[in-house]
Amino acid sequence: MLTSKTPMRAPALGDQLADVMREQIVRRALRPGTHLVEDSLAAQYGVSRGPVRDALRLLETQGLVESRRRGFFVVGLTQRDIEDLYELREAIEVVAVTRAIELATPERLEAGRAIVREMVAAADRSHAREFAQADLRFHALLYELGGNRRLIDVWKDCRPLIASLMRLTVEEDVDLHPSAHDHGRLLELIAAGEADPLAAAMRAHLRGARDRMGRAVLAMIEAEAGWTEESAS
Repeated sequence: MLTSKTPMRAPALGDQLADVMREQIVRRALRPGTHLVEDSLAAQYGVSRGPVRDALRLLETQGLVESRRRGFFVVGLTQRDIEDLYELREAIEVVAVTRAIELATPERLEAGRAIVREMVAAADRSHAREFAQADLRFHALLYELGGNRRLIDVWKDCRPLIASLMRLTVEEDVDLHPSAHDHGRLLELIAAGEADPLAAAMRAHLRGARDRMGRAVLAMIEAEAGWTEESAS
């Protein structure tokens, strides 16, 4: 089965399988060009073909696999994909946080500060996965503070892929504290109502994340290329 720890409900099997496969694609355990055979995947993960088909269709909408004549094949991620994803995030997240200046309540801001404290605690323990989970909840809160449900819908569409990339990136960071403090700074700028500094800080934050993710993905691509050349020699 997919996991021995989390009980699964049948309607969510496709989503859960998509999560597992997305992580493998991002980390290049499933390499670009890999033929994804429904029967083999169903046997591998202990599910029927229906959830496999649902997972593949979901991954196709996220641009990670594509349907061809002989079935589904892994597309994977390129540097251009990372840049495109973060260009989109910058466009919508700057809008969300600047709207939050007018709409954020003291209670919601305190909820954000509580998440930042979780991030600092995770950084103290060098616990990358907990840090990434808190990081995602922080950004989801920013969209909620902005109050634009259309932007929230776009975030929800992007979130699964961003989650996989974020987990990859924070594992590479030697010290997670600077990132935690950056998030705290964003909240304080919202509370202070400083729109221009807030927009600049958000752009800098996202561009830093984009650059770190790009380096992590490039390192995997280069390592894979080196392994392939060594195998061929």
